[in-house]
Amino acid sequence: TLNRPFVSVFLSSSPRRATGTCAHHRRRHREFTFSSSRGRSMRQKASDTDADLDEQILLLAVPALLSLLLDPLLTAADTAFVGKSEETVTTEANQSVFMKVKGENSGLAALAVSSSVFNFISYSGSFLAQATTPLVSREVALVEAKRKKMMNDDETVENEKVVGSSSASKTISAALALAVVVGVSATFLVETNAEWLLGLSGGNSLEINAYESALEYVKIRALGLPFFCCSLIGIGAFRGVADTRSILNVALVSESVHFFLDWFLVLGLHLGVEGAGWSTFASTVLEFSLFSRAMFDRGILNVPPTRGEEDFFYKQRIKDFLENDVKDMSGKLGQLVSNGSNQLLRTLFLQFVLVRATALATENNVSGPHQIVSQVWWIELFVLDAIAVAAQTLVSTRLAKNDGSEEDILAARKAVDRCLFWSFLLGVLLTVVTELFSNDLPKIFTGDAAIAAATFVPLAFILAPLQPLNALVFVGDGVFQGANDFKFLSKAMIVCSLFALAAFQTPIFADAFDSGLLGVLGLNDSNNTNNNGLERVWLGIAVLMLTRAASLGYRYWLDPESPLAVVVDTRGIGGINSSAFVRDEKEDQTKGTKKKS
Repeated sequence: TLNRPFVSVFLSSSPRRATGTCAHHRRRHREFTFSSSRGRSMRQKASDTDADLDEQILLLAVPALLSLLLDPLLTAADTAFVGKSEETVTTEANQSVFMKVKGENSGLAALAVSSSVFNFISYSGSFLAQATTPLVSREVALVEAKRKKMMNDDETVENEKVVGSSSASKTISAALALAVVVGVSATFLVETNAEWLLGLSGGNSLEINAYESALEYVKIRALGLPFFCCSLIGIGAFRGVADTRSILNVALVSESVHFFLDWFLVLGLHLGVEGAGWSTFASTVLEFSLFSRAMFDRGILNVPPTRGEEDFFYKQRIKDFLENDVKDMSGKLGQLVSNGSNQLLRTLFLQFVLVRATALATENNVSGPHQIVSQVWWIELFVLDAIAVAAQTLVSTRLAKNDGSEEDILAARKAVDRCLFWSFLLGVLLTVVTELFSNDLPKIFTGDAAIAAATFVPLAFILAPLQPLNALVFVGDGVFQGANDFKFLSKAMIVCSLFALAAFQTPIFADAFDSGLLGVLGLNDSNNTNNNGLERVWLGIAVLMLTRAASLGYRYWLDPESPLAVVVDTRGIGGINSSAFVRDEKEDQTKGTKKKS
């Protein structure tokens, strides 16, 4: 069960319901087996070869990339099906469900506005997955360490007890409790403020039919927010145990159902935008069910006590839960809230910058070209983010013991350096591809020659050259998320966002950029008035990425307070390699501490 594809779990027969002592021990054995197998392969020593690390990065990044790409692909499917439903024409006596609005495709307009509401909610809710990953890694590492110690001491009976009480199950249970609270609260807020949220997204400019469809879509999808939040915990849990393949398997099943329901409800039953909302809701509920089943089957979430067990074991487990587990879960919940609040603050500031960028593009009448450049940006972001997921998992599993040992930190740094190497190469590849196809990429999204031409400078001279830097920034984010350094990431994003917002408000920055292109590269100044606004937007985003790179680079290579800093003797005693952070012995003495080389 541990090694076969996850989808096969759902195609197999239902698990046997065992009772009595044997069931009790089988359940504990399953949990023990999981904890001692999956995480160990990712927690290697600093002596890992580059080939070993490359294999681990590949095994983590490829499933992560595929699962990350599924969501935008299904969003595109929603758009395609709703667009096709607009063309449905029947007899006069049986008119089309979706009526054409003068000069506007009402279904697509409704879907665009309502989807933007949930895009913001989805990105804001990502803190649940990010905050869960390092905590789960830590729990699994502690279980494995205790298991090894007891195997050396030949303590079979105690081994059962320690594994049962120290499982990552408590962390995941606490995270699920937080997700339920967040999800139910979000559902209530969206349901009661749906019209206001649509207004913020531009819904007030829609025709009446489109507005009603958008409002219905928002209310339908809001019902699935508790399930969506719990699924994010499942993603964080499996990343924490270095298993991105199970995440991909869940996504493949749920999104396949999503695609089928889109076709059936939107085109078959002609439900239009409402059908797209119900198909998304159904796939969200299914995704939560699959993650729940996966976590139970893999032993990272304990099966609740049931009356089917012998009375003694049932009462004992209830007693253990009330006396120990509730207290432990409360402490873990505090850690999740702390990590999650910092990650949420970071995400909100980032989203505010992106919203302001869109508003600035609209003010300068370049929202069409900006949308195309943004689409290219997001697609390439998903590609680069796959290695960031691998970096987060590799760092969290190597630092999981949280004992500050130089060996663990050096192992983490070696994994980070390898992730940075591959991400930089991938960024260079994306730069080359973007430069080669900078004239052709816009034609995928529009047939308007003027709009396509307006995207050339931002794509060729801003977005494309930024890709290697973007790759390093995304990996840096994953590294410090894996290192549980959410407070630093939050503070850094606030400062970087202020620089970007200032750049948005500085036209002279874009003017200087234009002068450089016109004077040095000899480009034509066609439609420069509007294009200057688009360049201003993307130069502001470039400032955001440059400042993020500077802050992350300082944290990784120079900051003595970094979770990845290693204190070594500057004389080189002990053989610690030069990639670690070096602090002079005199600095330690000024703080009243004495370090061993």
